[in-house]
Amino acid sequence: MHGLGNDFVIVDGRAQPFRPSADAIRLICDRHVGIGGDQLLVIEEPSVPQTHGRMRIYNVDGTEAETCLNATRCVVRLLIDESGRDSLLLETLGGLVEGSRCSGERIALRLEAPRWEWDAIPLAAPRDTLKLDLASGPLHWPTAVSLGNPHLVCFVESRDAVDVPRWAPALQNDPLLPEGANVGVAELVAPDRLRLVVWERPGILTRACGSGACAAVLAARRRGLTSERRVTVEMPGGLLEVAVREDGGLVLTGPAAVAFAGQLPEHLQDTGPKMKERQP
Repeated sequence: MHGLGNDFVIVDGRAQPFRPSADAIRLICDRHVGIGGDQLLVIEEPSVPQTHGRMRIYNVDGTEAETCLNATRCVVRLLIDESGRDSLLLETLGGLVEGSRCSGERIALRLEAPRWEWDAIPLAAPRDTLKLDLASGPLHWPTAVSLGNPHLVCFVESRDAVDVPRWAPALQNDPLLPEGANVGVAELVAPDRLRLVVWERPGILTRACGSGACAAVLAARRRGLTSERRVTVEMPGGLLEVAVREDGGLVLTGPAAVAFAGQLPEHLQDTGPKMKERQP
């Protein structure tokens, strides 16, 4: 599935538990010798009462991520289609997320309020998260926020003029960020519209980032660049809509589309600590 081109391999691990090794994850996500995807998602039985499923998120290097809102929309859509419900509660490592069906392929996620405290990001030392004293080329004074995963947002005059793969890794891997961070490069084109691209952990440029869109809108509001509560975020893959609720929480709305379905071959179902790539 994909959300605005941010694509995922999704495995149903409920009837048959699926805990892939790092080698298996890398192979599955490899676009040349595997299925190909920005992340691997596994749906598991919920462990929290009142929830309808648990989602695990694995990066292409085998590490586990706390939050990915494009991925969340995809899994919410699958579970809604399966159950016939209009809304449900999904368990993730980054917290519980309520999702509901809108028109067509659009899914809305209701999110808790963000965290701005330095130790919630987390940072390695106390800092003012409004403007961190960090810089890499044209990216400087980022705002830090946590939406269950860490984000830095840098505002620039022109999003497309920034060579993001060149400059973002230095911020992402700065010692101040012990868990790294997703680095958003944002251009405010109108009070209710942002242009954004995100350099995501562990170091890839994706076509869209749901939590990055939320982070950019929140950072723009906190820095006084806009007071709008509804902002459209334009990314290379398309548009997401971010609404800030009165209680400080968020509603993120965007599409979740099925690309294709199939069965994992036996050698990709490995769950051991080590796996060698199979020859064709």
